[in-house]
Amino acid sequence: MPPGLPGLPKIKLPENPLSPLRKVVHKGHQQIEKAGRDIHSIAEELRGNIPNKTSTIQDIEKASEIEPQSRTASPTGGASKVTSEETIAYQKREIAKELWQLEKHLAQGCRIPDKTGKRIPCDCCEKGSWIAGLAYESIPIAERAGQTSGVFEKIASWSEALEPMVTVAAVEGGQYDYKKLSGEASALRKELMGTVAFNALLTPKEQFTLEEAKELATEEATKEVERRWKSQEKKSTT
Repeated sequence: MPPGLPGLPKIKLPENPLSPLRKVVHKGHQQIEKAGRDIHSIAEELRGNIPNKTSTIQDIEKASEIEPQSRTASPTGGASKVTSEETIAYQKREIAKELWQLEKHLAQGCRIPDKTGKRIPCDCCEKGSWIAGLAYESIPIAERAGQTSGVFEKIASWSEALEPMVTVAAVEGGQYDYKKLSGEASALRKELMGTVAFNALLTPKEQFTLEEAKELATEEATKEVERRWKSQEKKSTT
């Protein structure tokens, strides 16, 4: 036996160095077998609750045929029952309402009275991007409903072009004819709805008769007269 190297301790090797390794491997095999028996036992107990593989595959195939809209719908509400025709009618009313408001503000020169009654520039006409967004959103809906989308494209283009003309700085500059622009908004609303009647902005349930419209107009006129009267009284006392 060769002499040991100087400075290193002598290590006594076991007579059978592979014996400990065999014990570890044997113990591992026993644990694997026990785990296998446990898994098999649990599977037997749950067998009655395991769904049939064939029906599961069929369910998956059926799920793949579901419309994307119904899969992304509210868990409690289910698939939307609103048709494309009903959706585009709603979109038209919403756009028409915005155009109607914009039409009024443009006719007033994009100005509102301050506390003293002086009409000053405001951002009340800056609705272009919002209206354009609604119009662009409506284009594919109209096409799905079998309707032309030209009017929505026209409204979107007009609204985007309007944006730089109705900023507070632009109103102060006085370089644009807002009454003319108000007329353009009215024309687009008529093209969209087929009429400029206010009733067209309402749902069938919200629509009212001519007599009800007259009564409402009288109430609004009375409120406006009272407002102006109070404003006049304040001026006379100052």
